[in-house]
Amino acid sequence: MFNLINRFFYIGLIISVILLLIACSSDREKPAADKAAVAEVKDSLVIELEGVDSVSVFDLLKEKHAVDYKSSLQGVFVTAIDSVSGGDGYFWVYAVNDTPAQTACDKYITKNGDRIKWLFRKR
Repeated sequence: MFNLINRFFYIGLIISVILLLIACSSDREKPAADKAAVAEVKDSLVIELEGVDSVSVFDLLKEKHAVDYKSSLQGVFVTAIDSVSGGDGYFWVYAVNDTPAQTACDKYITKNGDRIKWLFRKR
């Protein structure tokens, strides 16, 4: 009987040590190279459009996609594209010719050949 109790004790001890090692290993920091790679990946979705003379970025987006938005005195803020909405730190932004926009999408008038990218970005 004593031998059986010793076995259970040692098996329990081994399982406890293994669980402790597993718990400690998951708290380790990622190497710096992994952190940099994660930091560079911001955009989970990208929608590309081509500019048309005298048409706003917003109007081009509405022509090809379902868009939810909010209007304000500053202009239109896109909250969802094709039912993909922001939240949990994600939001939609746009860039023209790889330059992040500094104006509301309804106020930015495109030219033929402009490359517009809508980016679903995490803060």
